[in-house]
Amino acid sequence: MALLHKLAGHKTKAEDHEIQSIIDNLNNVLGSKRDYGFFLHNFGLSDYKYLGTSDYIGKALIAEITENIELFEPRIVLNKIVHVKDDQLFDLAFSIDCVVRNKPHTIKLFLNPVLNRYQVAL
Repeated sequence: MALLHKLAGHKTKAEDHEIQSIIDNLNNVLGSKRDYGFFLHNFGLSDYKYLGTSDYIGKALIAEITENIELFEPRIVLNKIVHVKDDQLFDLAFSIDCVVRNKPHTIKLFLNPVLNRYQVAL
């Protein structure tokens, strides 16, 4: 039965654990305020709630998210980050598309730093 699960693309417990570990680390890094959450330089995201337009803030946060993923989560390769605009909610939200290094798994994250909400799709 294990062979059939592998052939069908099912993840093993070790793969599940690794992906959950990656998601937990991203939650820690992207959920921390820069210069407050940790002693490492550039760890976390700055507080942009009251600075500038949504487009300016979106570009600044995309740059910081990219930097944080490259510095603090070496197990994934970032494909792209898209600023998701929702005029009704006036929130900042981002869709993060990445691939687990040396694995055939793609992780799609939906990040809303204002509401501290994360959604993960594999």
